[in-house]
Amino acid sequence: CSHTLYFDICVSSLRSDPRTDVTVDLAGLATIALDQSIAHGERTISVIVDALRANGSSGADQSTLRCLSDCNEEYSDAVASLKESAWAMKERDFDTVNSLVSAAMTDSGTCKDGLKEMAIYDSSLSQRNKRFFKLCSNFLAISRLLI
Repeated sequence: CSHTLYFDICVSSLRSDPRTDVTVDLAGLATIALDQSIAHGERTISVIVDALRANGSSGADQSTLRCLSDCNEEYSDAVASLKESAWAMKERDFDTVNSLVSAAMTDSGTCKDGLKEMAIYDSSLSQRNKRFFKLCSNFLAISRLLI
């Protein structure tokens, strides 16, 4: 974690996974960090879907619904990229890992920009978005040590 930009998140996220207790190699820690990013992304999709349902039934304005719908699409793409990067990591194709994870981070940035534009930047979704970006960043830093 000392090689990551978000040391505290790196330590807390890795320690929260029971596999860390038995994992002693860097590849294992990278796998755990990637799995944590994927899981957080999947949970974020659930939060977005719940927000879409709640806002849809409450008659929210169309721009808010569109923003949430865009975030849902961005996160679906991001999680797909992360899952594909797991395969690339097993193949030790670190250029592809870097490209895919960077794309996932860009997807979360697109969602962030939409939330900011809609003045819902301080929402719980926005906080989840920031954490997703940091988890992905930490994974990239750890995976680069495998090269």
